[in-house]
Amino acid sequence: MRRTAALGLVLGLLAGLGAAPAAAQTTLKMAFVAPPPVWGPIADRYAQIVAQKTGDQVKIQSFGGGQLGSLPQNYAGFKTGQIDMMLADCGSLSLAKGGKDFNILFAPYAFRDQQHFRAFMRSPLFKEMIAKSEVEGSFKYVGYVSDRAPRQLSTSKTRVMKPEDMKGLKIRVPETVTITHTFRAWGAAPTPVAAAELYLAMKQGVVDGQDNGFDAIAQAKYYEVQKYVTKIDYVQSGLMVLISADRWSRLGPAQQQALLEAAAETEAWASPMTNESAAKSIAFLKQQGVEIVEPDLTPFRKAAADALAKFDGDLWSKGLLEKIQAVR
Repeated sequence: MRRTAALGLVLGLLAGLGAAPAAAQTTLKMAFVAPPPVWGPIADRYAQIVAQKTGDQVKIQSFGGGQLGSLPQNYAGFKTGQIDMMLADCGSLSLAKGGKDFNILFAPYAFRDQQHFRAFMRSPLFKEMIAKSEVEGSFKYVGYVSDRAPRQLSTSKTRVMKPEDMKGLKIRVPETVTITHTFRAWGAAPTPVAAAELYLAMKQGVVDGQDNGFDAIAQAKYYEVQKYVTKIDYVQSGLMVLISADRWSRLGPAQQQALLEAAAETEAWASPMTNESAAKSIAFLKQQGVEIVEPDLTPFRKAAADALAKFDGDLWSKGLLEKIQAVR
């Protein structure tokens, strides 16, 4: 009996020594500035796919609504370690170090339509542009995860049919030079407000309106404090996932591949959902009493082009707009 027990103990110890150690779990903090109801489903879907592909070795914890800071703070956070990942509008790359040329993504009417924008994001031109930002900004571009509905203009009291109708209106827009200059050219007074504070700012009259897609206007309940949405379709964009260069380098090749594949799979789910949501949102907003205004875009396009002409060779490399418009 003693010999049998001893043999069992030895075999048990040997089995324990030969067993593979449990894989350590990596938790990554992913920040985004939009209200959680707007981008949260996309962040959650991406995290679920990553967890599935890595056997729960990589867990992504999302912090929406600007909990981990503003966009500039998030980009700085890649170097300080404050954040590991970002879910962000592609145009926000203009805020990253080395991202000067990306100012053009927020140049009104730079893209013909959403398909043109998607083609650009897959193009050699984009790869060339992002390479510089990745090095100087200390991050890695993981992938495109969703279309965004074209940006529109909503207002609380003024029905905007032409640029002149915006005269004196305080409009909350992204803090980018191209957009703020365009809105000034249209007669508005661009007013900075954190995304998380926008609803209250409109309710209290701090600002008269804002720019976002139909889906965001519906999901964030802006229709409760806005009466009109003018369909100006002035910026085409999408959402992307970035990860800090340091965190990326500490992931294994299989984990890195999982993050890349998860981006493509998330996009295949999210873009159709986003586009369908935008269409449904228009009907929903009308039911809530919001008037959808469809103006002639010619004067909007002309004023925007005139306002942005001086930035060629200044805010972005000279001739970049022509290169983008040549993308098919």
